[in-house]
Amino acid sequence: MTETTTFAPVTPAAEAPSLAEIISANVRVLRRRRRWTQTETGQRWGEITGRPIKAGTWCIAERPRGRAWTANDIATAARLFEVPPAALLTPLAICAHCGDRPPAGFACPACGVECPRKE
Repeated sequence: MTETTTFAPVTPAAEAPSLAEIISANVRVLRRRRRWTQTETGQRWGEITGRPIKAGTWCIAERPRGRAWTANDIATAARLFEVPPAALLTPLAICAHCGDRPPAGFACPACGVECPRKE
């Protein structure tokens, strides 16, 4: 009797996130940790640059593949969130307490991320 060997199909490894995706994710985490709305963040951006960003535009900037971040954008975001520019270029550590996703209507006491109530 001969034994037939079958192999599982090879699946490609998950693509590493692009630098723009890392920056967008970091900006979202930093904004949520400060409990700023996208509108507030866009206004604060405008205080630095003279060009406020609307909430809808900010929402797109926080999405994966939502924005191409220029060097000036990275410098502005670093100033806005009071972090060194290099801190935006590597993924931020996720909060060990809530995973950056507290339950709806609650804020994490460890990192400050707040999740709005579901309506």
